[in-house]
Amino acid sequence: MNSVDCGIKKQINMPYMWDSQIWEDFTAIVDFLLWADLKKDEMMRNGEDVLDLTIAVEEEMEEAQEIIKRRMELSNISGIKLNTYTFFSMCSLSEMESFALILSAVSALDHKLNALLSAAEKGRNVQTPTVEMALRLYSLINPNSIKDVASLIDIKGDFGLCFNKEVMGKSKILSHETLVIKSSLLSYFLGKDFNIKYKGLNVKKPLPSMLIYDKPLEEAINVANSQKYIEKAVSLYIYGRKKSGKKLLVSHLSEKIKRPVVFVKWNDIEQMPYEKREYLLNDLTLKTRLENGFICLYDIPDFSDEKNQSNKSLFLSVIDICPFTVVIGEGKYYYPVWLTESFVSIELWDLSATEKIYLWSHYSNMYGAGNEINAALNGNKYIMSVGEIESTFETAFYLAASKNKPSIKTSDISDAVKQRGRGKLGSYATLIKGCFVWDDLIADEYVKRQMRYICNQIKYRNVVGEEWGFFEKTPYGRGVSVLFYGPPGTGKTMAVQIMAAELGLELYRVDLSKMVSKYIGETEKNITELFDRAKNMNVILFFDEADSLFAKRSEVKDSNDRNANAETAHLLQKMEEYEGMVILATNLMEQIDDAFKRRIKFMIPFRFPDASARRNLWHSLIPDKTPLEDGIDLDFFADQFELSGSQIKEILWNAAYIAVSDDKPLGNEEIKEAVTLNYIKYGKQLTKEDFGYLA
Repeated sequence: MNSVDCGIKKQINMPYMWDSQIWEDFTAIVDFLLWADLKKDEMMRNGEDVLDLTIAVEEEMEEAQEIIKRRMELSNISGIKLNTYTFFSMCSLSEMESFALILSAVSALDHKLNALLSAAEKGRNVQTPTVEMALRLYSLINPNSIKDVASLIDIKGDFGLCFNKEVMGKSKILSHETLVIKSSLLSYFLGKDFNIKYKGLNVKKPLPSMLIYDKPLEEAINVANSQKYIEKAVSLYIYGRKKSGKKLLVSHLSEKIKRPVVFVKWNDIEQMPYEKREYLLNDLTLKTRLENGFICLYDIPDFSDEKNQSNKSLFLSVIDICPFTVVIGEGKYYYPVWLTESFVSIELWDLSATEKIYLWSHYSNMYGAGNEINAALNGNKYIMSVGEIESTFETAFYLAASKNKPSIKTSDISDAVKQRGRGKLGSYATLIKGCFVWDDLIADEYVKRQMRYICNQIKYRNVVGEEWGFFEKTPYGRGVSVLFYGPPGTGKTMAVQIMAAELGLELYRVDLSKMVSKYIGETEKNITELFDRAKNMNVILFFDEADSLFAKRSEVKDSNDRNANAETAHLLQKMEEYEGMVILATNLMEQIDDAFKRRIKFMIPFRFPDASARRNLWHSLIPDKTPLEDGIDLDFFADQFELSGSQIKEILWNAAYIAVSDDKPLGNEEIKEAVTLNYIKYGKQLTKEDFGYLA
């Protein structure tokens, strides 16, 4: 029996270069043991003494084990990374457990062994070894191993293989009666990554470098590196509003500390069936340990909310997977600090205008828009995060492509912003599609100049607030609030639409009937929801007939007065916190509360037009396509009747319908009739003398 040879390559002083070389030797050993088992069985049936065979096999296996161990250690000394060596070094399995794992892996790798496996199983056609076979073959290596049998048999008797409980928890890499290895682990043994079946495993990295958040990234790196020197696990909580770049920061953190990250979405874990969830958590545990990686749990709920308290144990089971874990949420208090002893939180703040300008410039170059996009203007007027700016460019790219444009234009960016922001205000406000430009507004030059000043507060927010340092003295109240006041029909609503068009922002008229509620506290709740929704939408909020909601606070005589005053105070507070633009219009300036006026940055009066302005209105409000009767005297009507712009517009509309119904061009007679109708509408009668020479 001295000629017994297991067939491994006995190059004792040569390191393994690849994992496949190790498994060639493992396969040779399993093949040899199957042969030895069959030989022993045959000898016992023939009544032959098997002692010499047993001794020879034991000596051959002892030598083979030493050779494999020596070659793997040489590989490690030589800096050759072998997944197989990493696994067995990390898991510290018993010899019995290691053998069972190797047997199951070899059986899956080399199907040529199927015939031997079937023969060893007394002719039964099997492709995977059983627990009983593993015990029988291992006894050839170590005849005194009966005491190790218990480590392979589950207490419930289902013959599952549980090993390395400290590292793996309840993980069963080999399943019940037959030893079936996980495909992810088998792939890892062949030198590949430990891949697990989870859709949220990886998150793209849209930027080549971090570009922003240098300080938070540095802090995160310091926390991760410091964890190496303490025994306790630590969690890093990164919070900020949606699309603020939290996952992007974690991706760059992974690169900086040279540790792979696995992204796990909370909802995916929470909604999984129990068995599937346990399987995934076990896989995540093994993957992070094998690759020295870490978990990033993102989109966690607000754990301060009582309805989420039941998931405390699930949260702990995820963050306990590895010593260093990153958790991502939106709110500062979402993280359940009472569950863990060691954690550090880092906030990703809202981007400054300077940072946004930098990102707009970066994406303009990335999408080939170059100087077409005004990065400074967009960075100032749009309240956006990193992800929202990127998404805007993606949408703009497809909008340009749909129109067969070679590159993105300013109009595509504006349309993309509008498309991505629609519908978020729900029933609280209605979108107004404006069509007016500066030339359409017939008003005092003072009014137009003030309107341009207001627009500049948005356009140059970065220069004054950040470069000149005014934001340092203004922690809140950085938004722009405007009040237009004056008689009905003097152009207030038109002016709002012109400003929205000038800034490229959508205009939403707030529906006050949906805001005010008779139930105590509901009005404040609606106000809060409106401003919360509008916060990141890049829109102008327009409160028409604002006196109904911003009226003077009354003397408190009963609970109704107290509630009304509280609603007004709450609205003022929300307006002051809001960083966008709010425009209000009222016909009754005297009804507006003085405390409210103090919080308004601009108050612009709109007056009835004088004769000169009325002439401009009469001429400008008639479209060029309208057929006019010879001798039509628009200047007469402008001089004779003191009308507002909206009244003139209404009169011309009515006159046009009168003319077209009589199959005539628009003339003096039709306008006279329309003027008469307008005065009657307001309870006034006109005489022939009022129409002068046209009577």
